[in-house]
Amino acid sequence: MNDYIKIFSGFNLDFGKADMSNVEVDTERNKVKPRYEWAGRTITPQDYESHLEGKISIGIQPCRIDKKASFGCIDIDPKNYSDFKIETYLAYFEQYKLPLVPCLSKSGGLHCYVFLKEPIYAADLREALQSFLLPLKLDPKTEVFPKQSKLEKIEDKYSPGNFINLPYFDHTKTNRYAVDKNNSKLSLEQFITLVNNSKIDGSTLEKLVEESRKKILFGADPEFNDGPPCLGCLSKSKLEDGRDRFLYNYMVFAKKKYKEAWEDKVMEANTKYFSQPFSLQKLQVKLKAWKKETASHTCHEEPIASVCQRTLCATKTFGIKSDSNVAFPMITDFEIILGNPRRFHFNIEAQDGQLKPAVVRDKNILCKQEQFAALCWEVAGFYPERLKFNDFVAKINAMRAVANEVKPAAGTSDADKLYNHLYEFCINSSQAKKRIQIRSGSCYTDKGFHYFKFQPFYDSLGNRWKISEEETSYIMQKEFGALFNFSYHIENSQTERVVRLKQLHVDQIEYKPVERKGDHF
Repeated sequence: MNDYIKIFSGFNLDFGKADMSNVEVDTERNKVKPRYEWAGRTITPQDYESHLEGKISIGIQPCRIDKKASFGCIDIDPKNYSDFKIETYLAYFEQYKLPLVPCLSKSGGLHCYVFLKEPIYAADLREALQSFLLPLKLDPKTEVFPKQSKLEKIEDKYSPGNFINLPYFDHTKTNRYAVDKNNSKLSLEQFITLVNNSKIDGSTLEKLVEESRKKILFGADPEFNDGPPCLGCLSKSKLEDGRDRFLYNYMVFAKKKYKEAWEDKVMEANTKYFSQPFSLQKLQVKLKAWKKETASHTCHEEPIASVCQRTLCATKTFGIKSDSNVAFPMITDFEIILGNPRRFHFNIEAQDGQLKPAVVRDKNILCKQEQFAALCWEVAGFYPERLKFNDFVAKINAMRAVANEVKPAAGTSDADKLYNHLYEFCINSSQAKKRIQIRSGSCYTDKGFHYFKFQPFYDSLGNRWKISEEETSYIMQKEFGALFNFSYHIENSQTERVVRLKQLHVDQIEYKPVERKGDHF
């Protein structure tokens, strides 16, 4: 148990939970999707034990408060789980000498872990794991953990980021187990031994990254040594598909490297890199259209996307950082926090490859290109180039399609907080003895209902309550059944338009102290 806890130690002020009793099945991909939520408390050794015993399925955020991590993971999420073959990736591990420990995920995909002897900066670990995506022939958008390089602090509380589900849930009969190089199932004890034997230090990981990059780029045209690695990868054999996008990206590169001679270089590339070059007439039409072209590399389009190495590209003289216009950013780790209102959490990749966390309450910011571009400028420090409308729509639809829906920790949603405010107002601070006192801003309780004016209640929330009056009233109606503009008799024949709310009561919860076993965590 102590070894397991040490192996999967990370951010310990909160942890994730997967509700395995409430799952959705993606029949098209044959993928199981449980409901996720944050526990809202510090993790304990008993939580790890409960996970291994099959009582609760837990997840850990690898990035710690000190910006370091002792483990990371590549989450291989295939398009179709029924056709997924683990042996393919085991062969890549061996070919490129990648220090990855493979574990089956809950859906039958693969979590490929790397474990460190001593914690290293999460940013460096992310960069290393992202460099492994290409030799593994994975989409550059493949999820990599830790997703955060640092944890943001909001109102004296750390935002926990994103967690990865741990292996060996219900370990005696688990379907989340590690395999060896021969794809043989490993017991929990064998997994612990394998991990302890597979741990590496930061300097070794750095060397492995360099070696894997050399192998990937071996045989590439030296022309691209100072340019985008994607073009170098594609130059190793003559292209039959994707000629237009390759040549376009070559044009962007050539304009910077060769200046006035760029047209001649594009014409050379047409015959040098294609098995079936464009005709001279067609090429001249392209060159004419590109004379005033100032756009950047189209990293999100094939065949570029499949061999993209943005982090490495950013270090090259004529890579993406030298683009005259800033390309539309890569958006990762899109989450929908199921509160009232819903919040959208995701990362924006900055020009230096760093992930910048963004939190959005207003969906219009995501759905309107100008507002989204302004968000990129505010969060990540750049204003991206404008996409065609259909391209932008495709991008935000793709973001939504892979979004994780996460329940907020108990007591942390806007509805939970509003309930507490209502309780304080109606029960503790503003109780009226007479109905007439409603006019002065108090709450009168009678026959199972509270009666009060909305505006005095909203004013009592203070400046820390950032939700509008309209949204607050909406939550009150939807979550608590509040009735607005209720005509209530005050005195004599006089009535007032008030809010009627069913009487609030303190939840009666039996408290039982948690029995602590073993070392304190």
